[in-house]
Amino acid sequence: MRVCSVLLMLFVPCTFGLNEQIEGPQSPAEQPQWLADIRGQRRSTLQQIGFKGGVFNIPEVVWTQTSYIQVQMHPYDRFFYNLKERRFTVDKYLRDVGERYGGLDSMLVWASYTNLGMDDRNQYDMMRALPGGLSALTNITSQLHSHGIRVLWPYNPWDQGTRDEGRSDEESLAMLLNLTGADGFNGDTMESIPQSFWQASVEESHPLALEPELGGDDDSLNWTTLGWGYWKYRHIPAVDRFKWLDARRLTHVCNRWAQDHTDDLQAAFFNGDGFVAWENVWGTWNELVPADAEATRRIGHMLRYFGPLGFLQSADWEPHSPSVIQSDDVFASMWPHGSERLWTLVNRGAQTAFGPQIAIEHPRDDWFYYDCYHGKPLSPQGGNGSVITLEFEIEALGYGCILATPNATLDSHPLPFTSHNTVDGNLTVFLREMEEMTAKPLSSFRRTWEYLPQEMVDIPATERVGVAPRGMVLVPGGSFHFQVKGVEIEGDDAHGVDVQFPWEAHPQREHDRLLDLSTFYIDKTPVTCSEFADFLQHSGYSPADGHNFLHNWPDWRSHTFPAGAANKPVTYVSLAEARLYCAWAGKRLPHSYEWQYAAQGNDSRLYPWGNELDPSKFPAQHSGRAAPGPDDVLAHSPAGDSPFGVADLVGNVWQFTDEFQDKHTRAVLVRGSSNYRPSGSKWYFPAALELNLHNKYFLMADSYERAATLGFRCVVDAL
Repeated sequence: MRVCSVLLMLFVPCTFGLNEQIEGPQSPAEQPQWLADIRGQRRSTLQQIGFKGGVFNIPEVVWTQTSYIQVQMHPYDRFFYNLKERRFTVDKYLRDVGERYGGLDSMLVWASYTNLGMDDRNQYDMMRALPGGLSALTNITSQLHSHGIRVLWPYNPWDQGTRDEGRSDEESLAMLLNLTGADGFNGDTMESIPQSFWQASVEESHPLALEPELGGDDDSLNWTTLGWGYWKYRHIPAVDRFKWLDARRLTHVCNRWAQDHTDDLQAAFFNGDGFVAWENVWGTWNELVPADAEATRRIGHMLRYFGPLGFLQSADWEPHSPSVIQSDDVFASMWPHGSERLWTLVNRGAQTAFGPQIAIEHPRDDWFYYDCYHGKPLSPQGGNGSVITLEFEIEALGYGCILATPNATLDSHPLPFTSHNTVDGNLTVFLREMEEMTAKPLSSFRRTWEYLPQEMVDIPATERVGVAPRGMVLVPGGSFHFQVKGVEIEGDDAHGVDVQFPWEAHPQREHDRLLDLSTFYIDKTPVTCSEFADFLQHSGYSPADGHNFLHNWPDWRSHTFPAGAANKPVTYVSLAEARLYCAWAGKRLPHSYEWQYAAQGNDSRLYPWGNELDPSKFPAQHSGRAAPGPDDVLAHSPAGDSPFGVADLVGNVWQFTDEFQDKHTRAVLVRGSSNYRPSGSKWYFPAALELNLHNKYFLMADSYERAATLGFRCVVDAL
């Protein structure tokens, strides 16, 4: 048994999991002394940080105390944005999560990483690049607010290598979130968020909720109200250390790659905390299994009822309540509020707990008792005036919720946070809803996880030709051993990272297939500015959303590209615009394996010229805060050409190939890397200079996809 030291009256000796948790007592007999010790530790810690109540009662952030279910999502999710209709579909997204796990209280809208670093756009530029820009974000925020859902942005403090915003991050966030009406931000990779961010939001007259990804620290309790929790789990539930310091502080328990969230959900419910329902994990779909989704619905409904009533912010919260009888597997927190008492219970065992569960000493004669999980009244047993017991069932790995109240008539409870409450305040209604919701045990819902299948988008063949079109190179058909892997920073095959080619059972990072390829012609170089100007002139194309379209051209409307850029690859075009050009020219985009075959030949070389990295055969690489623009397409030809004589394949501009999609996400494989990657962080869009590597660029709309470093070349099918 591990005994926590209390000699210094500090939390650190008895915590684990990034110092965010306090271990529970090892036995019921230890609970009284354990509770006295951690109460003393709390007093000492609050005194040390000069805590005077923090900012919890600032009206603009009061909502954080009851924001129980948060989603981390990407605005390119196909349930959230409809490309064909060119509009955001907030209601569709909310309907889906509502049907599956009961809805949301807050949404973290993440548009930057993983595409951040493709070029020199900074994290704020990525938000501006969403279709419709900041005005669309303002509208989205308003729609979400109308559903009682608060909106957070991500803050990537490591983004110090892209375009300089011209003001501090504190000022930028405060201004942009105020402009769009958003409510706060999540501090990516941050253990704590400096007070300067809070102060900047106050000076902007728009106080923000600050949520550090890595939990927080003691001092920041004075100006933050939220945090994420990457927690560790043992059989005996740990106590949320920051909520113990002040019960108004809310942790969102986060475990992005878990395929079983039982530990996460039980920890959140035991502590009166929240949960991050994170399924679209950087474009990899890690869906909540039905059992976890249903558990989320149920605990969310209970938390949303009792949280706004004030129970779950009680300064007299008693974790590991000694009222619990079956202490080996069943654990409870007791939440006093006025004359009433609430218990949130979890069964950590593999067997259903039957019989007496709670013993209450010195009960009041006018109290009534309700099993709020099953939605039923309870009849106390005993009644000798000193101790009564309550009998109810808690299924294996399940939940319990008991209310002791003098309220026999079940009149409506007042709800102080009504502006963002989604649960009816009437106890009768709430109990009926819980009775209906829990009619089926959680064990009847599927717990096995399944991959979300992807499809490779078809690329229609061109008219076949027998002679190489101007500027194209013949690539003879034949057998090709296609071996490639994705360079995504996060994710693995067990979750379906990267893509799923038609011959594969599920998405995976590494791909290996012997292919029989037909003969085709491929552009010797990427499409140039001069060639794209011809397309504009003769096709009459004009974008519906011009954000970032040919951003480096002085005047694209008059087909004027930058001086000296005639033979440079065209950039700042979207996937759809690249396809339009190819179709106009009687061509198409290459499949990823066609691009690789044209670059590699049949000897599996790492670079078009061989297996040795030779900087003289591709453009110089840059890493300043501004992308320099590409070199001329033939600047390193013929020395850098492939065995088939194809030029400018690596190190100048990324190049579009195959699109993949599933129900939620669209992405395109980009090949060859570019001459620019921001410096200073491993989190920027990774390079893939070698021919056996590709990266995955997430798609949404033209405005979001256009980049300074992204071009394309075309192919034509041969007779």
